[in-house]
Amino acid sequence: MRMVINGKTYVGNPECAQIICKSEKCLAAWRTKKIGIAYHRIGGRVMYDLDDIVDFINNGRVEPAA
Repeated sequence: MRMVINGKTYVGNPECAQIICKSEKCLAAWRTKKIGIAYHRIGGRVMYDLDDIVDFINNGRVEPAA
């Protein structure tokens, strides 16, 4: 599920899991442990800001030694 609120794009748990190549169970475990990607509860659903997902991906970047 994808929704736009005030110009921000939010995606649901399945889409977030697919984007970062992790399982939905992994995301649920991260939420329980208070690690991973920041999330919002919107209408009882867990939603992730697409910008937060991109930041999470970019922060995992590794520069190989030259």
